[in-house]
Amino acid sequence: MSNPIKTEYDKMSIAKDIGERERIICQFQISGFLDRNDAIEKITCLQNTDVEIAASTKLKQAESSGINLYQADNNLIIANIQFQIDILKAKLAKLELEDKAKI
Repeated sequence: MSNPIKTEYDKMSIAKDIGERERIICQFQISGFLDRNDAIEKITCLQNTDVEIAASTKLKQAESSGINLYQADNNLIIANIQFQIDILKAKLAKLELEDKAKI
């Protein structure tokens, strides 16, 4: 049996993660400024707490010649953040569909 409170918490947590990453990308697109440490921390934090994202992001980074994020250029960091956003949006959509299926 599912827990509706946990489901809502999960959805809010995912939405928060998406928003944080979208703000980083927006700031970079508007100003050209990237707080590299914050961006890398967001990427690695999610990799440490979400198994699916860890595996997917590690594969994505391996495609980029396995460059360490601290040595990567800003565009590669932004690409990693966007990749995580795409996965998070898919996870959020899945939760939403599961909720609607219960009704």
